[in-house]
Amino acid sequence: MKIGIFDSGVGGLTVLKSLSEKYNAEYIYIGDNKNCPYGEKTKDELLKYAIRIVNYFIQQGISVIVIACNTCCANVLDDLRVMYKKITFIGVIESTINRFIKQNKNNVLVIDTNATIKTNIYETKLKEKNNNLVVTSLATPLLVPLIEEGIDVKNVLDNYLEPYKDIDSIILGCTHYKLIEDKIDRNITIVNSSDCIVDNIKDFIKPVDKLKIIIYTTGDKYKFSKLSTRIIGLKAKHIDI
Repeated sequence: MKIGIFDSGVGGLTVLKSLSEKYNAEYIYIGDNKNCPYGEKTKDELLKYAIRIVNYFIQQGISVIVIACNTCCANVLDDLRVMYKKITFIGVIESTINRFIKQNKNNVLVIDTNATIKTNIYETKLKEKNNNLVVTSLATPLLVPLIEEGIDVKNVLDNYLEPYKDIDSIILGCTHYKLIEDKIDRNITIVNSSDCIVDNIKDFIKPVDKLKIIIYTTGDKYKFSKLSTRIIGLKAKHIDI
């Protein structure tokens, strides 16, 4: 059983880590660092990047693909499902919405990239589940580049969150943000999209005896490996796609 996972960079490794701790399978991960950050790209650009990666996965015999990128889920997931009808796509946004609703919270702040926030997808889908929710969406474009560079984001994150005193919960939309969850020093419910995917993949995964993980980056493999080793304990290989 092969599972393909992709993101714009290292953020999706937090999804890979959550999945690999739960299920033994053969995982192939692609971090598209060459084109990171996705949050500043157009929909046409995002679709072009996604098609290249999906086609590679199909060549590897993969039929279940996890899109560990909120920006791609918000902008091109529907297009991919139309284009590749035989592929099962599992997106982090759907998984995150489903888990958050179970928390029974009333006033949530969603933080994510510019591209995802512009689609208003979280507010729309949350309101479909519970129209009484107070949902505030906040673009936090400075975070992903800092996380990719391994720079401490505490001050930047505090500045983003400081005006929002009354929230009882926060959704960390971008999978990169799992890596900075411990920087949020508030007594509120935090739902990160990285852990939520585990709930939605169980019906599509057939565990095997031995775990196998291959990690690729379209960018600098040495730079990527510094972060991948810290996150999941494995180095990355370079891939041209």
